[in-house]
Amino acid sequence: MNTKEASTGRKISLAVAFPQLPEHFWSRVELGVDAAVREFRDSGLSVRMIRAKDYDLTEQTNTMLELVDSGEYDAIAISPNDPQEMTDVIDYAVQKGIPVGTFNSDSPLSSRLFYVGCDYRIAGRLAADTLCRLVGRRGRVGLIMSYTNLQMQQKVTGFREVVGRYHDVDLRAPLKVQREEDTPAETFAGYFEGLDGVYAAGAKLHIVARHLEAAGLAGRVALIGHDMHAEVYDFLQRDVVTATICQDPFRQGYLIVKSMFDYLSSRRLPGIRENITRLELVMKENAVYYV
Repeated sequence: MNTKEASTGRKISLAVAFPQLPEHFWSRVELGVDAAVREFRDSGLSVRMIRAKDYDLTEQTNTMLELVDSGEYDAIAISPNDPQEMTDVIDYAVQKGIPVGTFNSDSPLSSRLFYVGCDYRIAGRLAADTLCRLVGRRGRVGLIMSYTNLQMQQKVTGFREVVGRYHDVDLRAPLKVQREEDTPAETFAGYFEGLDGVYAAGAKLHIVARHLEAAGLAGRVALIGHDMHAEVYDFLQRDVVTATICQDPFRQGYLIVKSMFDYLSSRRLPGIRENITRLELVMKENAVYYV
């Protein structure tokens, strides 16, 4: 589609692909997408949202190829399940003349136009600084991680950088689990022993909180993680979760659509190629604004 087509009011068709789970996060992304659609649909924008059930790389690759080969879309916005593995597929789309933007999860080695989402290294640094202050700048802290991809690597890198500055804080070797919900309670209880604070770096802070409470350590071991939903809110109110870091999913959904629409309308790239959304530290007293 050329600039003339956009300026004369012809339809601009965008595909937006992202996971279904965790529902509490992606449903807010979807609300942001919907808000952008309402704002720009009178200018010819139409959006198809594709939500995958699982973080399955093969499924996402096949979906991406189908979107490209269909010839129905002027651009694609995607949250890559695996940023490195999706590089070739994104490059294939761009070679076919279909611009691609990434959001929430980046694929920096690909030919994507731009990224919308948080800086995960800064997220890890914020978690570390907050946790070290919560434990009084001394003691022993732990880190629980459930997968290894670019996001997690960046979080862990940032976390380690900052903990290393607190000379009286000792970092225990990370507890690496495949899926928090499938990990025995004994594994968590054993890891919590002797810790003053824990960083749950994955997307399932509520499950770590359940195990911390079951171990009788609620309020005794500081716990910080990511995102907000009703169960995390409840754990904050009961002092099981000490703090959580929110990354503004609504704005991620809104901005990726707006950025793609602006580009398709003008063929001018935004002034910045990485639109970093804000990180917000949420604790018991301000949690009500994030549910």
